[in-house]
Amino acid sequence: MSVPEQYFRAGHIAADVRNEIEKRVKTGDSLLHIANTVEDLIRERGGEPAFPCNVCLNEVAAHFTPFLDDQQSVSEGDLLKIDIGVHVEGFIADTATTISFNPMYDDLVEATRTALSEAVKSLKRDIKAGEIGDVISSVARRWGFKPIVNLSGHMLDQFRVHAGISIPNVWVSSTERLKSDTVYAIEPFLTTQEGAGHVVEGESRSIFSFLARKKTRDKELDEMIERIWSRYKTLPFSARWLIDSFDRNRVREMLERLVELKILRTYPILIEARGAYVAQAEHTVAMTEDGFRVLT
Repeated sequence: MSVPEQYFRAGHIAADVRNEIEKRVKTGDSLLHIANTVEDLIRERGGEPAFPCNVCLNEVAAHFTPFLDDQQSVSEGDLLKIDIGVHVEGFIADTATTISFNPMYDDLVEATRTALSEAVKSLKRDIKAGEIGDVISSVARRWGFKPIVNLSGHMLDQFRVHAGISIPNVWVSSTERLKSDTVYAIEPFLTTQEGAGHVVEGESRSIFSFLARKKTRDKELDEMIERIWSRYKTLPFSARWLIDSFDRNRVREMLERLVELKILRTYPILIEARGAYVAQAEHTVAMTEDGFRVLT
């Protein structure tokens, strides 16, 4: 058994898109433009988005992708997180970067990148997930920041972004180990000393995925279900991705109806509990018999 080659292709695309968008983003850019650009760059390179591009400002840590007519933009003083997922035939690579438009948070960004780098360097065959979290939290403390305790990295599998094993940002007592021929996303989230060090759910929900594939007896809804399944399977998706097939003014309403019917789930945005700014960094790694490979 070995890691499928599609993971490596997805990782190459994800890294290339991440590096490109880091050079392009500037103040005044809309979050909608950034997300659309990332997703277009993925497709241009022969991949598909594994989930809607997350573009999270400041205290928003995760799970925000722009709505159809989103008006938010990047301003001076912001801390922008861009989380990118790419899949090739369902095999996923996940990477993220934080771009600072506020010198006050440059150290937070650098600390988060250092935590990721040291976490990756610590990898070895059969390492416990909690040991990686210990590395991340140790780096955070050394730089004077806090890890986000209830966000974590995760195992990846075909058409599954979160495939079971979690990789925490703090030490936890766990027997779970990273096995060879498997793929993981390691993603430190750090915040300031003023922060709570954990996230809470916000009201905004702009990402969806399947809970159950079943008929509704509504022709239009059933058509939407089949279209979503044929395109995305169990992967998360955005209303933005459906306006080529359904009435733009009704897409959101139809998706919400499918949520009510427990056919779809939504993902609430995750916000630092005290409103402190959060930085994120992420790589996808493949564990091998003799060590690991960074795919992104």
